[in-house]
Amino acid sequence: MLRTSLFRLLAGMTLTALCVSCGLKQEGLLFPFQNSQEVVRSYCFGLQPWDTQGLNEIHGGIDLVAPYDPPPVGIERHPILAPADSVVEWIVEGSSGHELTTIPVVLKMNPYWYVVCNFEPQTTSTAVLDEQRASITVREGDVLARGDLLGDLVVGEVNPEAYPHVHFSLFYLHPDDTLENFAENNLSVPRSDGTDLPPLSGPGSPWQPADLGIPSTLFCPYVYSTLEAQAAYDALPKKAANGDSCACVCAYGSVDGDCGVCPTP
Repeated sequence: MLRTSLFRLLAGMTLTALCVSCGLKQEGLLFPFQNSQEVVRSYCFGLQPWDTQGLNEIHGGIDLVAPYDPPPVGIERHPILAPADSVVEWIVEGSSGHELTTIPVVLKMNPYWYVVCNFEPQTTSTAVLDEQRASITVREGDVLARGDLLGDLVVGEVNPEAYPHVHFSLFYLHPDDTLENFAENNLSVPRSDGTDLPPLSGPGSPWQPADLGIPSTLFCPYVYSTLEAQAAYDALPKKAANGDSCACVCAYGSVDGDCGVCPTP
């Protein structure tokens, strides 16, 4: 399902159809799980070092972990919702840092802002992976309302030391950049450190887009979430990159896998 052009959807579509919420301030991003009570813990945005290859990677989203210990009998499903009005721009299989299959669903909110729900069942089981593929119900080009179903995160057999989760990201795409370049160079994409955050509303916000004049950048989605969603994040046990408990959702200023200082939304 890899597209050849980032702007395929522009052909034959009005700006209103593509930019579902241009000029409107939504209430914020929804919590991606339909039932936040199903999430057992989170790993925070901005943690480092996140990789195991010595590249000093910084975590570019929030991991929301589904129950898996003890493992389910058979397969369990957790409905995942579109966090914002959007168009399904890209669905493509990739691999995680553990070299396990992942399926990012990239949602285009407007010409500058995107959210990603990356389905990561964290398994090598062919049966579970086939179920995960089949459980994503949207297709590229679908126009979604905030809260529409994207599909289910499937939990079955999980690899040792892995955890099934949805990796939830928010990013600004510079108009000279492409999704393909963004994906191919993900380790070099800047992650916000909590300074000079885009506004919550008005020009440059995720809902009233403007060219911010900055490189393509990942931001902590918590800051732009609804108060209800923020409360759900706040209630979760949180883990740093090394597995220790921590207090932050947005680990701005994180050093050596700690949680740094949380921003004030």
